[in-house]
Amino acid sequence: MSELRVPLERLQRPEPLRNWTADFDASLLRDGDGPLQVGDVSVKAGNSVRVELILDQVREGVVATGVISTTWNGDCSRCLRPVEGMATTEVEELFEEHPREGESYPLHQEFIDLEPMVRDAILLELPVGVVRCVLTEECSDMSPEYSGDTQEEADSGASPAADPRWAPLQALVFEEEEDHRDT
Repeated sequence: MSELRVPLERLQRPEPLRNWTADFDASLLRDGDGPLQVGDVSVKAGNSVRVELILDQVREGVVATGVISTTWNGDCSRCLRPVEGMATTEVEELFEEHPREGESYPLHQEFIDLEPMVRDAILLELPVGVVRCVLTEECSDMSPEYSGDTQEEADSGASPAADPRWAPLQALVFEEEEDHRDT
């Protein structure tokens, strides 16, 4: 994980190298055994992660300030087509010798390991819950008569037309329903 380790000697030079920029494959960021994932949204191996930071030495340790961005993938909850989006987040995090859980990251004697900070920042930026491509043109070929989202339907109280994708489920008959039909 050399792309995610910054040598501290960069900051201890007479003219410190404070800017640090890296582009790397998301496969370097693992959440356990799998990719970074929140629900059905994930950052797949092969997606590029861009990290642009300014590192400043402070009394407590080192502060990393900058922007982290990557592309996420998921499925539209409406049409189940693949959806892609961009997760971009600004960070300002402290690295110190004796980190406080949830407040700072560990500062090693010779380097700063950015991997936990980058992973946390991306996970917090991924969309949670329903992902809909209806905000883009991808769901535009779905007829609004099946969506149940039209204002006219809400105003008239009419039930929306049956969605043909659910027809096989409507044909199902359960035992309780059969008993009621026989009587």
